[in-house]
Amino acid sequence: MGSAWIYLVAVPVVLVVAGVIVVFARAAMRARQAGEASPVITVTLVVAALWAGLSVIGAIVTLALALGSPEVAIAFPVREFWPQLPTDTTIDGPTATLVSGGFTTAGGMVADLSDAARVCWGIGQALGWLVPGAIAGLLAVGCFQLLAGRAFAPVVARMAMITAVVVMIGGVAAQVLGDVAGSMAAAEVLQLSGGSYEEVAGIESVFDAWWPQPAFGITFPFWPIAAGLGFAALASILRHGSRLERDTAGLV
Repeated sequence: MGSAWIYLVAVPVVLVVAGVIVVFARAAMRARQAGEASPVITVTLVVAALWAGLSVIGAIVTLALALGSPEVAIAFPVREFWPQLPTDTTIDGPTATLVSGGFTTAGGMVADLSDAARVCWGIGQALGWLVPGAIAGLLAVGCFQLLAGRAFAPVVARMAMITAVVVMIGGVAAQVLGDVAGSMAAAEVLQLSGGSYEEVAGIESVFDAWWPQPAFGITFPFWPIAAGLGFAALASILRHGSRLERDTAGLV
């Protein structure tokens, strides 16, 4: 099952990368043959439009897999953990010694995950696709208008403001929802209500030695806020440029 999922993810990624390279090369060749003054704009338009479309498709597929698959690939937090070995155990190979610390994150394919965790994880992962997709959409619109001779078209400013909102809200929501889903998954996978085990020589408690404890953690990212403010400022600059362009056209 694990190998199948690796191929399921790796093959589309390789195909997408190859497709982007082919489209990029063909667009560059056509732009050069046409003698355009700035072929990079045409190339950027094609690649950005392709990336925006793939982002939407990726978001839909990711959300569908999270909601509909019997198993969900998810990462979740655990309390700092390092497996214990029975006393008097000797091992060969390591050249360094871990003095303190351990794992704080685990991950894998989880079955029987609750609907709430699936929804939070799916939406968070989908937003992770849509945020860069919105930026690619802005680039595509800007390049299209520039090639049409309307660098300061009002639609570019509106698209910049939409991108600011998507990046700011979507970036924060993607991180928070992913952390909430991961914390829920940690509790569902690792929280014990009881159990028993046979005595193991040199181990005081099998659960303490070999069973990590679930953790709860939410990280509030600040980069989407800064990036969103940057795109909002860009929208204001573009609107100002549009007004100046209209005023200049009126004078002429």
